[in-house]
Amino acid sequence: MIDWTSDASHVLLNPRMPDAERRALESFVVSLPAHVWLATSGTSGALKLTALSKRALLASAAAVNRHLESDARDVWCCVLPTFHVGGLGIYARAYLSGARVIAATWDAGAFASMDEITLASLVPAQVRDLVEAGLRAPRGLRAIVVGGGAFSDDLYDGARELGWPVLPSYGMTECCSQVATATLASPELVLLRHVEARVEAGGRLALRSESLLTGYATEAGFTDPKRDGWFLTEDRGSVDGCVLHIAGRAGEFIKIGGESVDLSRLDRIVAGLAGDGAAVVAVPDARLGFVIHLAVETRLDWAAIVRDYDARVHPFERARRVHQVAEIPRTPLGKLKRAALVAMLRESLE
Repeated sequence: MIDWTSDASHVLLNPRMPDAERRALESFVVSLPAHVWLATSGTSGALKLTALSKRALLASAAAVNRHLESDARDVWCCVLPTFHVGGLGIYARAYLSGARVIAATWDAGAFASMDEITLASLVPAQVRDLVEAGLRAPRGLRAIVVGGGAFSDDLYDGARELGWPVLPSYGMTECCSQVATATLASPELVLLRHVEARVEAGGRLALRSESLLTGYATEAGFTDPKRDGWFLTEDRGSVDGCVLHIAGRAGEFIKIGGESVDLSRLDRIVAGLAGDGAAVVAVPDARLGFVIHLAVETRLDWAAIVRDYDARVHPFERARRVHQVAEIPRTPLGKLKRAALVAMLRESLE
């Protein structure tokens, strides 16, 4: 798919993207040799293109291979889209290690029967499919990197009980995939060797790595967000030696009646109860600052979800209202598009 040694550049976009949006994004591209352009969005929900050099992608791939001790004997299963670093990174790793890649559409039963695979990358929703079906891991599988969304402790425990060698990870498009990944011995996130991390003002994490993006392209032009080689993320956390602790997105901490609330923590609770079928919405409130609403897909028993959610959170975090929706807006990897959800609910929130 990608000639990793050439100066050719590629724009990889979701084939289901509306034509008008595709044309707009393609018009943002500037001339950069040996780059891959991927669509991404920040907390605002506004789409932009991220320019990743092939050299940066391969540096990330080499670091992941070292962490997983991957070589030519491995067989990767790719069930993630290649217009996202989660899928694209698999091919970069296989190019360096000589491993084989089996591309497949997602089917939990078929995946569980693939005895030849040794490595895979999944999102939490796919892990949930495996656990809810009670499927056990194929005997040759030695690691599954899990990223791209809230991965609850209950889901992690359920997967491990069924023999799935899940490794929680923290990563981003801007760093060409994984930044920190767990080991089989512990779910703690261990910084990969190619990344330095530090905490800056406001508790936000900053990263320095040879795998960082070249820049962003938007309608306003091309910009490089790095400063002195450091990229300031939207995530809050701490660094303890080589262990990374993620507290949540800087833009997802709110105040309810003076109490600080991390929406990403509430996301994990909801994910543990309803998978990708429900989501938290923070609604401005004149007296309390914000209150919590839940959006629940109509296919689910919203009353049971609210009951169990309210039992697991502080009183001030309980759901004040429930919105039933046909579908929760998510990225192709299942990550919540909170800005799109708020926009979808705007009329009912007013």
